[in-house]
Amino acid sequence: MGRASRVVAAALALAFLGLHLPYTARSLEDVDSINFALGIRNYDIAEHQPHPPGYPVFMVVAKTVNAATGSEVLTLSLLGIVAGAMLAFPLVALFRTIASERFPPWVPAGAAALAMVAPLMWVTAARPLSDVPGLAAVLLVQWLLVRSQTLPALIAASLAAGFAAGIRSQVVWLSVPLLVLAALRQREARAPRAALSIAAAYASGVVVWAVPLLMLSGGPRAYWNAVAFQGGADLSGVTMLWTAPTLRQLLLALEYAFLYPWGWWPLAAAVLVCAAAGAVWLLLKAPSVAVTLAAAFGPYLIFDVLFQETVTTRYSLPLMVPVSLLAALGLAAVSRRWGVWGAAGLAGIALAVGHPTLVAYASEDAPAFRMLAEMRAESSHSAAPVLAVHRRQDFDLRRPLKWLGADAPAFSARMPAPPRLEWLELVNYWNGGGRQPAWFVSDPLRSDLALVYHGGPRAAYRWPLRFRELIGGVRPSEMDWYSLDPPAWYLGEGWSLTPETAGLARVTGKGPASGGSRGWIRRADGPTVLMLGGRLLPGGPTRTRLRISIDGRTVNEQEIDAGFFLRMLDLPAGALAGDGDYAALEISADTDLVALEQFDAQPTGAIVFGFGEGWHEHEYDPSTGQLWRWTSDRSAIRVRAGGKGLSLRIRGVSEAGHDVTLTVRAGETVVGSERVGAAFSVDAAVPAAALGAGESVIAIETDGAFVPAETRWRSPDRRRLGLKILECRITPAS
Repeated sequence: MGRASRVVAAALALAFLGLHLPYTARSLEDVDSINFALGIRNYDIAEHQPHPPGYPVFMVVAKTVNAATGSEVLTLSLLGIVAGAMLAFPLVALFRTIASERFPPWVPAGAAALAMVAPLMWVTAARPLSDVPGLAAVLLVQWLLVRSQTLPALIAASLAAGFAAGIRSQVVWLSVPLLVLAALRQREARAPRAALSIAAAYASGVVVWAVPLLMLSGGPRAYWNAVAFQGGADLSGVTMLWTAPTLRQLLLALEYAFLYPWGWWPLAAAVLVCAAAGAVWLLLKAPSVAVTLAAAFGPYLIFDVLFQETVTTRYSLPLMVPVSLLAALGLAAVSRRWGVWGAAGLAGIALAVGHPTLVAYASEDAPAFRMLAEMRAESSHSAAPVLAVHRRQDFDLRRPLKWLGADAPAFSARMPAPPRLEWLELVNYWNGGGRQPAWFVSDPLRSDLALVYHGGPRAAYRWPLRFRELIGGVRPSEMDWYSLDPPAWYLGEGWSLTPETAGLARVTGKGPASGGSRGWIRRADGPTVLMLGGRLLPGGPTRTRLRISIDGRTVNEQEIDAGFFLRMLDLPAGALAGDGDYAALEISADTDLVALEQFDAQPTGAIVFGFGEGWHEHEYDPSTGQLWRWTSDRSAIRVRAGGKGLSLRIRGVSEAGHDVTLTVRAGETVVGSERVGAAFSVDAAVPAAALGAGESVIAIETDGAFVPAETRWRSPDRRRLGLKILECRITPAS
């Protein structure tokens, strides 16, 4: 590498360091980072400290640096940042070695700068992981391989490739194919004796770290058992194209490989268009360079798409290198002179996307560690609660709790987390007489806690990032903390309060006609209002009888017709009286085609409301956890307010494609009317005089209703949709 190239690389490295050192990671975050930190304390592959294959070379460096820093978090973050800065040298050298005289002289530096400021690279460098150090090592090896013009140089590069595999196992996919190509391109290296020398050099590089690794792991059998366990977990616990070979999964894998690493989709589109132009130009003008790039990165692309977890964006980090080079070549192909300004523009936009994300990432601890710290503070001065968790959080929290050790929050018991039935552990706990507070760590994508009366999460823990895909696949990730004292009511199986619980009721075969849909209501001496709503689904009888029992006594029996229904039932004083803290509720019918979609039970005089005429069924986005209901032209909220004034908040989305009028009526009184755009939030004060003393109707009206089948290409939806309501909250007037 010439003097000019070294100056450019040094400038890039210093800029990278200066912009990253103030933003080291505040805490561990991904389970892999916790494994690395545990490995620094006590290297033990069998205990996943770190996880297989063991990263022996990386861990030796980490232990050495940690002796100086005294902080595993700082050590791992600094290693990534320093390696990210050092990337400048092998990047510029590799690109300059690959580049022919046909490329403008600015291309190697421009491509290196674009690769270094790629948002995924920019953020991942500060994370306490091995990805960026591994990439720095493999790019150095690739440069050695590409520049090897003699057999001794190729043997030395092969030795380095074998040694680098001890930093990160993915190095193999990025070095061995290029090693084979380099050997095939050298006449001298194609001789059998030379080929054996190259292979022996690679094996020697591996032996340097593999023998100590096996010794520390308790021998080959113990090491193999650890690797086999990890492989089984990888294949069963994550989603990848190999285990889910569908077109949708392939498209998702390609999105995470090429689109999400750039954060902002217009930036990704611009880079990929330029890269596509560069690939075409390269195939036509310099096919030998195209072959080199294909050997260097093609096998890893196939491995990444097929066998690595699709949503873990950082696995696409090596692909930023060829994409950046091809984008620079595409710009050069358009204009040899002015293409440099296009590359500078893309790099500037990438920096504007990546740096605020880095600053936000480094601004606070990871969500799981923030939650556990607050739990510890709370549990230190109150009775130890029981802990319940969703299945994913049950697995994801194990390593953070092990890392914290004595500093972890104290729990009197930890409930099992059976898949999809986690809330039933709470039901069994309360039915068994448990009365200590229960803390529930919830997956924000799940909605089964609708079966337990609560006032919402005590705290929600989120990544403060606009472009969250840049840390896609991080585990543990976002979560909610619910503090559930013995609640006003809770429900068992056979209910359809959300799409998730409706699907579970269908899968388990539980429902009003299959043993009854059961629930429990806190006992009270006074009268109670019970709200029950749902649908008699098509495909069976057009009418059925619904029976409501309390402690085995039928308290209401009525006919319901096909379609939606909503009932507000007045239970007289004493209906919930009896032994124990909770009265047993059972809803039964003659068919399981009765979907019980709404429920509440409150003392008379408290606010109770349900969605009546004009509302469509609950819907759900499994990728975000967002729930919503569609209105029609006019949709009624039926409410018991106990003679009080109310505050109504509705938040939602209009998909009409233009501003629409949203009107709120209480009886015949208009209490709010606004023109709203695509997203809106409306607050309305509902006076007591407009409601009356008994059951009242608050209507949501819009002039923007549409039929998707009539306005959207190929949509089969014939419903008349008004507003997509994401939140509807009714509280006493302040």
